[in-house]
Amino acid sequence: MNATQVRTAVAVLGLALAVLVSGLYLSARYVSWRIDETAGPRLFADLDHLPRNDVGLVLGTSRNRGNGLNEFYAHRIDAAAQLYRNGKIRHIIVSGSNPSKYYNEPEVMRRDLVEAGVPTDSITEDRGGLRTLDSVVRAHKVMGQTSFTIISQRFHAARAVYIGTSRGLDVVAYCAQDASGPVLLSSRMREYGARMMAMWDLNVWNTQPQHLGRPVEINFQPRASAELD
Repeated sequence: MNATQVRTAVAVLGLALAVLVSGLYLSARYVSWRIDETAGPRLFADLDHLPRNDVGLVLGTSRNRGNGLNEFYAHRIDAAAQLYRNGKIRHIIVSGSNPSKYYNEPEVMRRDLVEAGVPTDSITEDRGGLRTLDSVVRAHKVMGQTSFTIISQRFHAARAVYIGTSRGLDVVAYCAQDASGPVLLSSRMREYGARMMAMWDLNVWNTQPQHLGRPVEINFQPRASAELD
C-alpha cells in the first residue's frame, strides 16, 4: 500500500468514525429529549404544587465522593426529610446497593434520615436497588406500591419517572437540589448513556430487576405535618 492509499484509508476510517460518533450523539440527544418531554409534567421542584403520596422513593448514591460529602446524596436526604415533615409523604423507601458490609447505601440513608428527624418505623430499606430500574420496579413488585414520589436530582428523576410510567405506574418526582461544579457536568454526561440503556431496557429487552424475592409490607404512620387537610 503506497502513501496515497494509506492517506485515503485513514480518511475513510476517520469519516466513518465521525459518522458513528455523530449518530450516537444525535441518538442520545433524541432519547434524552424524549424522556424529558414525557416525564416533564410529573417533575416538581415546588413543594406547594407537589401531589401527596403515601410513599417516597429515594434513589441511592454513595454518601461520600472523594474526601468529602457527596452533594447529590446530601440534597436527596434533605429533600426526603422535607417531604416527610411537610406531609407530602408518609413513608420513605431508601433504595440502593449493598455489595458488602462496608458499603450499604440503604442503611446509610436510613441513618441520616433518622438524624434528620424521620422516625425509623417510617423508613423501609430496599437493598435490591442495584440500578434505577430495579429501584422503581421493586417499589411496585416487592413493596406493593403503584403510586409514589421519586426523590432525586431532576436529570436522574426524569429517567426514573419515565421508567415508572413505562411500567404502568402513577409516579411523580420531587427534584432535589443539584450538585455544583464539575461533578454536575460529568454526571449529566453519564446520564446520556444511562438514558440510552433505559430505552433498550424498556423497549427491547423488557429488563427486570436482578432480584425480587418475597413481598415487603409497608406500615404507614400518620402524616407528620401540621399542614394536613
